[in-house]
Amino acid sequence: MKTFENENYYQILQVPANAAADEIKHAYRGALAIYEAESVATYSLFSDEQRERLLQAIETAFDTLINEDKRTAYNRMLIDTGQVDAADFSGQSHRKPAAGADTRITPDEKSLGQWVRKKADTPAIRQLIETMLSKEMISGQELKQLRQAYGIEISEIYTVTKISGDSLKRIEADQFEDLPAEIYVRQFLKAYAEVLQIDSGHVVEAYLRFMARGGAGGADRDRARA
Repeated sequence: MKTFENENYYQILQVPANAAADEIKHAYRGALAIYEAESVATYSLFSDEQRERLLQAIETAFDTLINEDKRTAYNRMLIDTGQVDAADFSGQSHRKPAAGADTRITPDEKSLGQWVRKKADTPAIRQLIETMLSKEMISGQELKQLRQAYGIEISEIYTVTKISGDSLKRIEADQFEDLPAEIYVRQFLKAYAEVLQIDSGHVVEAYLRFMARGGAGGADRDRARA
């Protein structure tokens, strides 16, 4: 069995010591997909107890490295104990893709779904969803706020839904005049909402209602007349 006892958190997630936050997040999602109980790749390799320990190690590594304060303290411990050279952390906050590199994020649908389910349990996101589903109209800006709260990129939604990034950005920016026919907008909104695992029927109708009333300006006029 592969053990994690002698590995540091970067080794557990298989990322370099100067990995950016997005790299850590994506490595975490990938690890969940590999070691979860339903994984075809590893289901016969571990007992339930062993798998639970693996997943707990992955969770601990992610929770530490994704939090700036915890990560700074952890890095200092690694340096002080001689486990990692300080030079390995150089450029941690400033890493950029090489010129011409493909920066599109391409997690599979299962790992993205696992991420959304995990994040949906946090109080902040629960509150955003409850507020959104209680409203008669939903704007693209509100959808964007929820997506960003999940830490999901437009490119990730594209990977799962195959809806162009430009169309998704126009929906989020409430650029109604640049959107395609309503039948397509309905499909786009349904797929978008399903990625975020919220009531797609409500999202579709509430957004179209917001669009029909002319966006934020029209909604404000309706409230003024009420």
